[in-house]
Amino acid sequence: MKRLKRGLWLGLALIVLLSAGAGSWIYYKIYTTSDFALSHAEAFLFRRMTVAQLAEQGSYRYFYITNRRQEISEGPIEERFGSKREEVLKFGAFDTKIEPTLGLGMLINSSEWFQNEEIRLFNIQKLEKEDFVQKLKTLVQESPHRSLLVLLHGYKEAFPSALRKTAFFGHVLDINSPVMLFDWPGDQGATLTGYRRARRVAEASGADLARALKLIIREIEPDRLWLVANSMGGQVVVDAFSFLYAEADFSDAQTEIEDVVLTAPDVDHEEFDQQFKSEITALADNLTVYVSSNDRALVLSRIVNRARRRGESTLTPDQLEEAVRVAELVEPDSELVTLVDVTPVNRTRNFHNFSLETPEFFDDLYLRLTNENTPRSRLRYQIKTSDGSVYWVLTRGR
Repeated sequence: MKRLKRGLWLGLALIVLLSAGAGSWIYYKIYTTSDFALSHAEAFLFRRMTVAQLAEQGSYRYFYITNRRQEISEGPIEERFGSKREEVLKFGAFDTKIEPTLGLGMLINSSEWFQNEEIRLFNIQKLEKEDFVQKLKTLVQESPHRSLLVLLHGYKEAFPSALRKTAFFGHVLDINSPVMLFDWPGDQGATLTGYRRARRVAEASGADLARALKLIIREIEPDRLWLVANSMGGQVVVDAFSFLYAEADFSDAQTEIEDVVLTAPDVDHEEFDQQFKSEITALADNLTVYVSSNDRALVLSRIVNRARRRGESTLTPDQLEEAVRVAELVEPDSELVTLVDVTPVNRTRNFHNFSLETPEFFDDLYLRLTNENTPRSRLRYQIKTSDGSVYWVLTRGR
């Protein structure tokens, strides 16, 4: 009798397992596979970044200029550049194979930049300056805005991860423009000593970025030049503008850059307000600074540097009445500088990497770059202080 009951239970269990397996197989075939294929098809169908697309779907070309010293002469190019800076600029291009379903939130662990199969680097090449200029200029001329987007990353960034982040940023922003990375050796170690060394390297790299920008403006000649820098990359931009401003043809009334965008800039607050604000007027049409009050990385930076950082908004998520504290940069009726607070939409782990993980940021940035005039958006809430200064807060919508 016991054997009969045991056999019935075993048979019943086997039927349940087979039914579950068959159900899973049917679901996979009918729903999962078709949904996967549909998402791939939609991702390819609605991509805007066609000017940089290669013959194969999902493959795109990017460009780079770096001031890293080449430490070894053999092996993959991405492994030849170390963390030392030199004044000699190196030029090149790299191709990426990007899975069309790659989206925000899929690369949370920074170590995955090297292993993740969603972004594959290939055909990384060095180019002579003349060849670099010709190839990039051709794409700029073919782009609908005759534009060029230049990216700078921040502290702790090594050359391979800078390439991957550039590809990821370009993929998510999805703007139909050539994208170029200006790479500087921010990977000076994760210690306090390494951070301070990286700041010195960032300041010294300003001269190198200035030379790169002069090459772009004078020889590649984009009609619309956009410069986006994250974190300590903002320090490189600030110092580069000091070098450019010292030359007569850059300090005149004619501007050379349409948009300068700084995200969570790790830049000295006093230096930014007293020096950079006057230089940006001569060089750029628009400056947009994205800040966040809950940025933990910049809180630590403030402690290390014993000074406020430009990327701190001091606006708490639930206290919009303290808005006056974040408007110090913006003069009343200023049409040059726009301050955007991303605190309400900043959901990243350390609240510092919103420029890689926050969809509202990418939507706002895309509109700013592609529109001649500052676009109106229901996601931005205007704050006006008692002295007439205005800044914007990105919200999650209504």
